[in-house]
Amino acid sequence: MVIGAHISGNDAEKSLLLFALKKAIVLQPQYKFVLFTNTVIKDLPNGFVQINITPKIKNKLLLFYWYKYKLPKLFIKYNITSFISNAGILAIDVSINQHLFIENLDLFLPQKRFFKNNYMDAVINAKAIFVTDALIWNEFKKISATDQLQQIHFNRNESASSFSFEELETVKEKYTIGFDYYLFSVNTTSTPHIVTVLKAFSQLKKLQKTSLKLMLLFEREIDEKLLPDFKNYKYKNEIVLVKETIENCFLLKAASFAYVFLGDYSCKQNVYDSMQYNIPVIAADTNDNRLLFEHSVAYSSLTVEALAQQLQNMYKDERFKRQQLYNAEQFLANFDNQINAQKFIDGISN
Repeated sequence: MVIGAHISGNDAEKSLLLFALKKAIVLQPQYKFVLFTNTVIKDLPNGFVQINITPKIKNKLLLFYWYKYKLPKLFIKYNITSFISNAGILAIDVSINQHLFIENLDLFLPQKRFFKNNYMDAVINAKAIFVTDALIWNEFKKISATDQLQQIHFNRNESASSFSFEELETVKEKYTIGFDYYLFSVNTTSTPHIVTVLKAFSQLKKLQKTSLKLMLLFEREIDEKLLPDFKNYKYKNEIVLVKETIENCFLLKAASFAYVFLGDYSCKQNVYDSMQYNIPVIAADTNDNRLLFEHSVAYSSLTVEALAQQLQNMYKDERFKRQQLYNAEQFLANFDNQINAQKFIDGISN
């Protein structure tokens, strides 16, 4: 069987569709996958053929043109028997089975959704539609009542158990002189909540005699200007500012006492990573988060008092913390790559 796939955009290597296809070929090594991409993907496994789209698809008009006029000819040229796309559009007037793969919310944004009629035609004509989380599922159900929808969960972070106790202790010695710490990622979406986090941490320190520290992990460069009047902050010596790197990001999550998540949908992988390392998570109490994480995290409203209470609960109440870890473990059972890969390959093989 020859399966064609269009992985759209200029960052194909980070696509969940590519991840799913790599997992699928392990289960079906006799299959051949033909990938259509804008950019070169490095180190593809055996069984993959990559075709770079020329000219590159840079806008909606070129996307429409490529799907209508070029892609059907490519199906014939490469003997493709099944096709899947994450671009929200499918080829027109072809006989092979086609499938949609929706891995982010962009297609549901009015300013980013492709020409509405083409998008809805793709939904109607798709043999199967795969969505990668409950929030996408919920948004999709608002626009279509199709029965072809399937939800699949892939675990990107497959190295979660690779850190030894000694490695984690070494990380704490390096950054927090051996003390446990709450971890808060500072990025575009979480920056507005830095003051809330600092004030909540202050309240924890006032209520509890604890050596726990707070690590602010900056996605980009460390910028103290984001911390109002930080030089006068009473617990400044208990705050650790760190720049995130490829080398430290997973280790710092794995070594943390708890992860505080006040970001948005685009940063959800940080939560999955933390749970995978058996680290409890405190997350903003929003409708999106409750759809994404269900009962696997401890929720807090975006007030100083509520967040301070959850920081204290995580620190003082061992039963509370164990329950959160148990809930996360049950939730992560959905993220079994082999089970989801089998579901995926079965869907696109039919």
